[in-house]
Amino acid sequence: MSADRYDILFEPVVIGPKTAPNRFWQTPHASGFGTEYPDMQAAYRGTKAQGGWGVVFTEATSVAPETDKGPYVLGRLWDEGDVRNSRRIVERIHAGGALAGVELEYHASMSVAAEGRLPAYAVDPVAGEGALPVAYAGTAATIHLSDIARIQGLHVQAALRAVDAGYDLITLHCGHAASLISHFLIPYYNTRTDAYGGSFENRARFARETLTKVRAAVGDRAAVGMRFGVDTLDGPLGLGDRGMRHDGEAPRVLQYLDDVVDYWDLIIGGVDWGQDAQSSRTARENHEARFTGGMKRYTTKPVVNVGRLNSPDTMVKVIRSGQADFVGAARAGISDPFLPAKIRDGAIEDIRECIGCNMCVSRANLANGRIVCTQNPTIGEEFRRAWHPEFFETAGNRDRSVLVVGAGPAGLECAMVLGKRGFDMVHLVDAAGEVGGSLNWITRLPGRQEWRHLVEYRQHQLSKLKNVTTILGTRLSADDILDYGAEIVVIATGSHYAADVVSPYDRRPLPLGESFRGNVLTPEEVMSGKASIGERVLVWDTDGYFVGPGVAEHLAGLGHQVTAVTPASVFGAYLHETMEDARTTEDLRALGVRIYPSSALTPAGADTITIETLAGPVDAGIDTVVVVGQRVADSALHRELHDRSAEWEEASLRSVYRIGDSVRPSFIADAVFSGHRLAREIDSPDPDEPQPYIRERRLLNATEADFTLTGPAQSREV
Repeated sequence: MSADRYDILFEPVVIGPKTAPNRFWQTPHASGFGTEYPDMQAAYRGTKAQGGWGVVFTEATSVAPETDKGPYVLGRLWDEGDVRNSRRIVERIHAGGALAGVELEYHASMSVAAEGRLPAYAVDPVAGEGALPVAYAGTAATIHLSDIARIQGLHVQAALRAVDAGYDLITLHCGHAASLISHFLIPYYNTRTDAYGGSFENRARFARETLTKVRAAVGDRAAVGMRFGVDTLDGPLGLGDRGMRHDGEAPRVLQYLDDVVDYWDLIIGGVDWGQDAQSSRTARENHEARFTGGMKRYTTKPVVNVGRLNSPDTMVKVIRSGQADFVGAARAGISDPFLPAKIRDGAIEDIRECIGCNMCVSRANLANGRIVCTQNPTIGEEFRRAWHPEFFETAGNRDRSVLVVGAGPAGLECAMVLGKRGFDMVHLVDAAGEVGGSLNWITRLPGRQEWRHLVEYRQHQLSKLKNVTTILGTRLSADDILDYGAEIVVIATGSHYAADVVSPYDRRPLPLGESFRGNVLTPEEVMSGKASIGERVLVWDTDGYFVGPGVAEHLAGLGHQVTAVTPASVFGAYLHETMEDARTTEDLRALGVRIYPSSALTPAGADTITIETLAGPVDAGIDTVVVVGQRVADSALHRELHDRSAEWEEASLRSVYRIGDSVRPSFIADAVFSGHRLAREIDSPDPDEPQPYIRERRLLNATEADFTLTGPAQSREV
């Protein structure tokens, strides 16, 4: 059982007519499954319930076709079909012992209604509703007094469908300055002069009436609460004094609506909801406490808080200090669905701690793509591949010896899973003096220290596996591998940045030619600390993620004059998807980094480079160029071994595979997934060929067998 200091986290808590078994609250978050993929959603949420989360929510769920966010795949409670699919989800959550929650939303400002082609309604589009522009989706229609009862009725109907599906908790979304309820409350959006605008009571009228009607309709079949944004923050990332403020009207909202809710889920954020879902690059654990921490004194109902809550000790502090009654989290439970169970069982060192990279958030932003996690490659694969984050089947070929060459993210994951699948002998060998591969220099970039948790978790797991041996400081050649005696070899040698490859933007090499006399470096060379770097540095970025901005920030912090140039429209474009772009750009500018997007380079002399910007050429004196460009797979060892396949039999070598960046340089999450996938399928007929997975889709003449891993629908025979 857990140590006494954590027992408070496992106390039951009454929530209106329901009782949560503990204080762990998996908050609503997008998965890419919605109600359209019920088995994937059910397995995904059900695994969290199995892992000990006392309350498990699905995600934002639209109450009617007019609020459809397509192409985003989110929850829907429009009709009986959605109820049927939702029952499957709720059943799996209940089977794990958790309460099931749903978040209802009428979201006019993002409603594309691509499916139904229906108009959504907004408080006051002309005065700043924030609806999407006509060129993308069309504006929202203004709500007249005659529309209000109908729209409140849509909330009631969706709530009734929710209880029909078996949900225990129904949250009305009033956060991120996004939903219709929040827009009625916030002066920035609500400039009405009728009974629903002007005074605080008028602006809160829609919320109070809607909550009252929903509660009356569902009775004691479900608890009803509100997810409330207590602070929409300062501009330019927030709404300023025309928004909701924790030291302004937010306490009054809690007091005014407290009698018509059973609980409060408190968050922050306005125009940029990334200020709520901040990464480890921009925010520390429990970063929302300064806004939400004092709110509990204004309510008599249970309170949920979020804010990158990872540490069990922080969780206890949140409860004991009176900050909240529940520990709310999304990303911590994505990274480790079994976090509560591990705390309960005293296995805290086995928690797969969230590194705060926001790869999961990026997929939600990319038209709600299927959820992924850098730390947890099983996330989203619970149904379609039948992968479990904690349970591993013994491999059918466990008696074969395995050599994994390369201890980066892919190699670490592969060796760990092979060990957990019971292989008699696994050797993990790396030329470096420590495990981690590229993460050893990446985690020295500003704000990326927490990414080290990815390495530390796997190091700890490997230390407990007596069948896995890690050998460092040993570079293996093809001859060495053929002499090693291993029957299975996995190449995980990673990739490297190259300074002399072509740009993906114009298919030409870096145009410095013979004239430039300064040094040209790669990110690895810069972060090694051994390279000579001039005072004036140009960072040329065609990579488009965190490395270019990270190197620029690192060098500027050391006192170098840094100029960042990219042919892309923004510097570090993917940071927009991980919601780090605004604060990263702010930090770079504060350090004096000059940024030139949509630009090209022309050599102009021995120490001068012309930056071809959209506004015209700019000459810059440069001593050092750092090329953050294409990564090249380090696949030579794999290629040589296959070229010498005629020697395998004599060496008792049966098969050679490669994983991670040595196959295709990509995100770290993809490298980890690659290593995991091979280890899970190492005893399949052909591990090089990924096994079929269940494609949850509408099938004509389907049977239940079609939705199993070995079902006829998954057959690839022709």
